[in-house]
Amino acid sequence: MTTTFARGLVEQLRPLPDHRLTAIVEMARLSPPERQQVFDTFGNAGYPILHQQDFANLRDIGPWLFCSREHTNLQRQFDFHHDLSKAAGDAPTSWLISALEPSRLAFHLGEAAIARGPDGRTHLLRFYSEKAFPVLHSRQDLPGIVHLLAPIHSWWLREPESDVGDGEKVWRRYAGKDRADYCGVPPIHLDQLCWDDLTGDALSYRLVDLIDKLQVTPATGGCHGKRLAQVRKLLAEARRMGFRQQADQSDYALLMALHDRALRGGLPLQAALKDALEGKQPLAQALKRHITPKMLTSPHHV
Repeated sequence: MTTTFARGLVEQLRPLPDHRLTAIVEMARLSPPERQQVFDTFGNAGYPILHQQDFANLRDIGPWLFCSREHTNLQRQFDFHHDLSKAAGDAPTSWLISALEPSRLAFHLGEAAIARGPDGRTHLLRFYSEKAFPVLHSRQDLPGIVHLLAPIHSWWLREPESDVGDGEKVWRRYAGKDRADYCGVPPIHLDQLCWDDLTGDALSYRLVDLIDKLQVTPATGGCHGKRLAQVRKLLAEARRMGFRQQADQSDYALLMALHDRALRGGLPLQAALKDALEGKQPLAQALKRHITPKMLTSPHHV
């Protein structure tokens, strides 16, 4: 079945005859038999992103870049998307459109796998993951990140915990710089704010635990998983709105997880968000001025 996303990829490729569709697949997400099938089917057009000798022991379970064996026309690239999606399921984390030759693109991406943290130490960076890439894309002021995006025309990333029905996932497009003449990424340096955003998954679990304590019925089993997905979505929502401090992101996620129905779309919440963003003050202070306890118990406050 042709998905909306597949049709969108083809339409984007149509006016770009020199560009090619590739996919990043994290092989650890596949079972050993599935992994072998992908290598058998696409191995001749696959390149390890962790090409450094230091990562030799991780190479076969790490991220790989796959492409169609030939890209002479749109149909071949469409077939590649269909066949890899069928063989690898949800393992492809990203679909990329670039004019850079795939083996060079894989080398280029591999250069971004090592980053220097705020502590001055080097770390393995899963820059391609659903959690990390949106954070990095929003921090193009940091050394190395613009270089990572240089040869990319479009980077499509699967939105975590989302679908549009019938199991079809939601994919979001991130624009690159479309510079096929550029290959190579200087060391990426992460500041403390970016580091906190990248390690924010621990924050998600802490917030879910706090929500469990504040609600009458604690989360168990699948309910806990749903709350975790909700908190992650709300934290991402706060980042997209422009909140950079982890405290502001936490306050927004906690408030909306507990009182979304009463506050979503209401004027008091919008006023608080505007004051916090434009006044460059903590969100907690703005919420105290605009949100009263009575509003939190009403079905919806306008």
